[in-house]
Amino acid sequence: MTGERTLKWETGQVTMQERGAMLRGLCVNLPDGQIVRPFHTAPWVGKDKVSELDGLMQGLSGEWPCVPFGVRHDNLPPKWPRSLGWEDAFAHGYAAHHDWEVSASAGRLDARIEMPTDHPVHSLRRSLQPGTNGIVLDLWILPRRDCRLPVGLHPVFALPDDPRRMRVEVSGATKVIAHPETPPPDPTSALPGAVSESLDAVRDTTGGVVDFSRLPHSGQSETRLMVLGGTGRVMITDQLTRIVTELCYDAALFPFVMLWISNRGRAADPWSSRHLALGIEPVRAAFDLGTCVSAEDNPVSRLGEATAFDFAANREFHTTYTISVHEPSTASR
Repeated sequence: MTGERTLKWETGQVTMQERGAMLRGLCVNLPDGQIVRPFHTAPWVGKDKVSELDGLMQGLSGEWPCVPFGVRHDNLPPKWPRSLGWEDAFAHGYAAHHDWEVSASAGRLDARIEMPTDHPVHSLRRSLQPGTNGIVLDLWILPRRDCRLPVGLHPVFALPDDPRRMRVEVSGATKVIAHPETPPPDPTSALPGAVSESLDAVRDTTGGVVDFSRLPHSGQSETRLMVLGGTGRVMITDQLTRIVTELCYDAALFPFVMLWISNRGRAADPWSSRHLALGIEPVRAAFDLGTCVSAEDNPVSRLGEATAFDFAANREFHTTYTISVHEPSTASR
């Protein structure tokens, strides 16, 4: 693995890796003395053969920006556009797989990366500061030229072994769409492309429904869902400890939340049917289907929200989002 910087403050700490400016090891000390570590770290991180893995896989952990979001997909139903134009060669973007310049100063972490000269984005910057029981994150995108790109934020949270222990709530959710890839590359009970009314009753391949608001599931599955109508707040409640982990973001910029429910469903190395995590990813994108699909008219954009940003050359984009943990009585309303 490449280098990293750790920021410590009175009630917590977090580490930012140079690779992808990816966060890991967020630790929050609550007023009642409980210590909460909400972020996921892949089980192979820090092991002997990690250097053999590509890009972001070496240190796959808690959170990173995806510019552009997604990767080219070819196994899509006919109603989806084809990937015929420019695509970033790296899943979730060049910056997710390469080293950033990371610095620590005066109670904050800062990171910056310049993209290759043929990339539509010139550079990315991000910063991290302590917040109330968590962290405050800022992301800046400087386009090199006019372009239309999907963008996503990619927090990944830890899941316990206990089935259905965690309750997931996307505030304001109106619809849930299952990933359209056919056939799915990994086992999932969700019916590809199906539209459901809520996260607790997602249509499945047998004609019934599955509750994806209570995680993890028993068995092995790998499910990707798109939640529509979010109002900028997602909560994960540990029903054993009653601790709430909360992600807050700008829903006007990111109108969808993609859920990556990694429930030991990927068998290939290094996943090895042992990866258990929940990605909660605010996006302006058509799932993780890459730039071409998201930039064109597609079944998600036809529901009324654009699935890509229209960036203007040299006009910097900025967004702020927060990740925090709370005792039930202090979670935001």
